[in-house]
Amino acid sequence: MAEEVLVDPAVSRAKFDREVAQYREREDEYVRRGWFLVKAEYPEVFVVFGAPQLSPPALVFGALLDFTDYDLWPPSVKLVNPFTKEPYKNKDLPRRLPRQPTVPADQALAGQVQFIQPQDLMVAHDPEDVPFLCIPGVREYHEHPAHSGDSWLLHKDSGEGTLYFLLDQIHRYGVQPIAAYNVVMQPIIQYAQNELPE
Repeated sequence: MAEEVLVDPAVSRAKFDREVAQYREREDEYVRRGWFLVKAEYPEVFVVFGAPQLSPPALVFGALLDFTDYDLWPPSVKLVNPFTKEPYKNKDLPRRLPRQPTVPADQALAGQVQFIQPQDLMVAHDPEDVPFLCIPGVREYHEHPAHSGDSWLLHKDSGEGTLYFLLDQIHRYGVQPIAAYNVVMQPIIQYAQNELPE
C-alpha cells in the first residue's frame, strides 16, 4: 500500500529541483571527490560513490535518496548496489560508515583514559534488514522509536537533510577513510597424490 503524500508534490518538486541545482553548481568539485550524480528525477536522486584515492580507483557503493514530502520530512537514504540500485541488506553492506564518537568534556573524567568503540552509522536490527543511515536529517532516523525526542523540525533549518549534507556525511564516513585495498588470501593446504592404485 502506498504511503499518503502529505506535501503538495509541486512544492516538494521545487525544493528538490533547488537541491539538485545547488549540487550541479559544484558538480566538478564533487566528481573529483568521487561523487557521481547518475540520475535526479523527482522524487529520487541516485548517486554513486567512488574512491579516487585508490589505485586503481573503485566504485564503493551507491546511495538512493527519496525526497517525497520534502521538506516536511527529510529524505529517505539507502545504500545500494551501484550497478543494480538494489538496497543492500545489513549482512551484505560493503561499508558500515564507522565513526569515532567523542566524549563531551563535561562527561569525561579528568585524567582517565576513555575507551570508546567506533559507532556504525548504518544501523539495522537483523542481517536481512535494509540498514538506515542513523543521523539527524534522514527520514528513517526521525521515524525510529529510539529518536522520538529528536524531531526533524529541530534540525530542518540547520542544513541537515539537504542533498549536500547527506552526500557529504556518506562520503566522510563511508569513502574518505578508505586508505588502500585490503587483499586477504587464505592458502588451502591439501595432499597431492600419486596415481591411484588399482
